[in-house]
Amino acid sequence: MFHELQQREPALGIDPRLILVVEIGAETVGPTDEADWSRSGLRIVEAREASRVVAFSDDPQMTEFLRRLDVYSKGPQKDAKTATYEAFFDNIASVRPYGRADRVGSSLDVRLAQLEEDQSAKLTVDIEVWHPGDQEKADSWVGAIDGALVDLGVEVHDSFSSPAAGVSLLRATAPVEIISRLLDVDLIAKVDTLADGNTGHLSPADVNLEQVADLPIAPIDAPVVGLIDSGVQSEHPLLRGCIVDATTVSGSFDDGADRHGHGTNIASILLRGSIEEQLASGEWEIPPCRILSVRVLDADNRMPHSRLPQSEITDAVAYLSSQGVKVINLSLGDEDGVMAGERAPTLAAVLDSLARKFGVVFIVPTGNVIPAEYSGVLDEKFRSDYPYRLLESPNGGLLDPAPAALALTVGGAVPSLRPAPLGKAPVGQPGWPSPFSRIGPGINGAIKPEVNAPAGTLGQGIDGNDLQREDAFMIAVADGRLDSQAVVSYDVGTSLAAPHVARACAVVQEAYPEASSNLIRALVLQSVTGGVSPLQDADGTSDGARDSQRLRLSGYGQVSEERSVLSGDRDTVLFAEEIIPLDSVHIYTVPIPEAFFASGREKRGITISLCYDPPVRARRMDYLGSRMQFELLRGVSPSATIDLLLAEEKEARKARKQIGKNLPTLSSLPDRQRIPLKPSRTARSAGANQVGQLVWRSALKKFNENSSEFVLAVQNVNRWDSATRKQPYAIAVRLWVGDDLPPVYADLRTKIRTMKAQAAVRAQARG
Repeated sequence: MFHELQQREPALGIDPRLILVVEIGAETVGPTDEADWSRSGLRIVEAREASRVVAFSDDPQMTEFLRRLDVYSKGPQKDAKTATYEAFFDNIASVRPYGRADRVGSSLDVRLAQLEEDQSAKLTVDIEVWHPGDQEKADSWVGAIDGALVDLGVEVHDSFSSPAAGVSLLRATAPVEIISRLLDVDLIAKVDTLADGNTGHLSPADVNLEQVADLPIAPIDAPVVGLIDSGVQSEHPLLRGCIVDATTVSGSFDDGADRHGHGTNIASILLRGSIEEQLASGEWEIPPCRILSVRVLDADNRMPHSRLPQSEITDAVAYLSSQGVKVINLSLGDEDGVMAGERAPTLAAVLDSLARKFGVVFIVPTGNVIPAEYSGVLDEKFRSDYPYRLLESPNGGLLDPAPAALALTVGGAVPSLRPAPLGKAPVGQPGWPSPFSRIGPGINGAIKPEVNAPAGTLGQGIDGNDLQREDAFMIAVADGRLDSQAVVSYDVGTSLAAPHVARACAVVQEAYPEASSNLIRALVLQSVTGGVSPLQDADGTSDGARDSQRLRLSGYGQVSEERSVLSGDRDTVLFAEEIIPLDSVHIYTVPIPEAFFASGREKRGITISLCYDPPVRARRMDYLGSRMQFELLRGVSPSATIDLLLAEEKEARKARKQIGKNLPTLSSLPDRQRIPLKPSRTARSAGANQVGQLVWRSALKKFNENSSEFVLAVQNVNRWDSATRKQPYAIAVRLWVGDDLPPVYADLRTKIRTMKAQAAVRAQARG
């Protein structure tokens, strides 16, 4: 089952004296694979649109690189037709030291320009210090910056350092003159101002207390979901009896009560799901969970300026984990932390390190974008073509921490709509991405968001172009405003999408209390179904390009609470949790139900989800410590499957020679043998939450002795992780058929029992 490949040692840590910025030529793309750069002596710590920030291990390595660049710049040597090292250096326009322009954040840059004549004005800034890999040295660097600022009379509010995420930060309030001086300090990677968030509320719906009196509450043994937000109003009629506690672990707040309303909004969806449907029917479901709330946002729905978000979130997560919480809803985002390039934002990296450390599932929204920021003119065509405008704009990227690789990131979707007010039309159609929902990709091109859920949409006047908020197009939530007498209000935003997915995670945890965070994510993801796509076939746009665009907009689709935990006669789920060594392969044999071979045009399909939790480093281009991936084959034996995977790996050249020079490759197999799951392996394996799907519209044919079974190969390829570490993961497989085909559940159960019995006999025979 296991076949180990060549292993390599990690290279961690950064010396700020050994960092250069490599500018890429305007007419070229340049090398994009970190391996190409590392072969030339560079380790990428930040990828930008037209440059790469690179770090060297030592002075001789940097000196050698600059020597080679100098040799190239002199052109071909003697009789050579091309310059030495041309293959790599041809796309490099220039090399320069990392300086002020690299350290200044985009928001700070604007504020410094505004305050150029007022150097005594004070700003609160977040200061990112390079992390050297060694925590003792990291603490000394942070301490040096902290001490220098204090000596200058600067108020340092908080500091944070995580060896797991490779992140060191300080938050301070200082005069512009001192902040400007920080931009010349070698130890500092980035300085930026805080986001100035603002959240509005909508008019309340006409719901009275009698309609929500004596609602069913969650049983005492229901899973407890963590809510990190603005707190909750525990006695709100939609929440009453379901709140374990509303607390805070921050010194910035006196208690965990909600002074804003946002946390109460989120909690109501987490507990009640679709509130409007239940209000209309008068029949309320039993909540799938209880809530333990930790307040981190103030009455203005902002993080306290006295502490770094990384500190607040770390303390909140540590507390929730100590209380046995596995699922955490985190419906917040840094409005200035828009993902640019492929580098991991700091809060996302911290979230990933916390997910690994505590074994928790984070559910986070993509964040909201103002349509005018990506659309420009809001004309009459906006209602139908806004997804294309969003895809083409650089302003719609994910907000930190939405890019977190181990989190389930949720985009907003247009819900089922009530009749529109006179003269108004909804933007988009049910199932489309909400016009304010930010889009992927994530770190290193990972598929983000993975899923989407109802978040509401906006209205547009039929005779005008202005966008408006209309109750008919929004989501019903518990009204949590202190100055409101309403029970329910309407709101929109991707924050409201996240708790729908957190509910599904709670349902999985209730069914499988011992499930790991990997298994919870895998079971939720195998339930996905694609929604209605806003992208139409267009001349010149390939199927692959449209698929990639759909994934950026909405991820793999919408999840189902029921399908996350239940198998039916025609819809059956198999799953496993395992631990795989680095550079190894696991093989699973999956029986194919006889219904897949039955004649007819009825659909039949398979969905596979894979989730794992590798270590991460914020300042590496290869963000994840290892890359896991899976292939689904048919008519190929397990041993031949391993040979095919070995043949594909560059590190397996010796193994390929031993196996044979004429060994076929995966790409040479026909579709009937290498099942063409969508999205492609390359697309899905960029992330830690992966889904592959395929639907057949006709019967499968048996073509050899191995074609009655699927072979599912799971591979773990090391990037920079410790060579001795073993990676936990979970994998789930859903097999389903249409209503006119024979059931699959009993058939699969019999075949699996037979396979287990045969395996036991083989084991005895070997003994």
